[in-house]
Amino acid sequence: MSMIRDQNDAIMVPYPQYPLYSGAIDLLGGHLQEYYMDEDKGWSVTREHLEQQINAAKAKGKTLRAIVLINPGNPTGSILSLESLKDILGLAHEHGLVVIADEVYR
Repeated sequence: MSMIRDQNDAIMVPYPQYPLYSGAIDLLGGHLQEYYMDEDKGWSVTREHLEQQINAAKAKGKTLRAIVLINPGNPTGSILSLESLKDILGLAHEHGLVVIADEVYR
């Protein structure tokens, strides 16, 4: 998390999530930009939603530095589809974001 320089640096974190990331970002003075996992669709996320969250952060004057990928999800236990993984990794590449892959529960 040393990529947080000040309150204008944002990290994208899935919601729901175990509060480790939100707490660390707050402690280090950064901005938490959540992206929401859709329970009705098996806790997946769409490219369109990720783009909306990226644009929302930019509209607040935030510099996105990283995206957290938790797979399987905690607390949901869900496993991301190949399509969701490709969307997350593709957007990370396009926007120059560091990917923080949390796969501790595998």
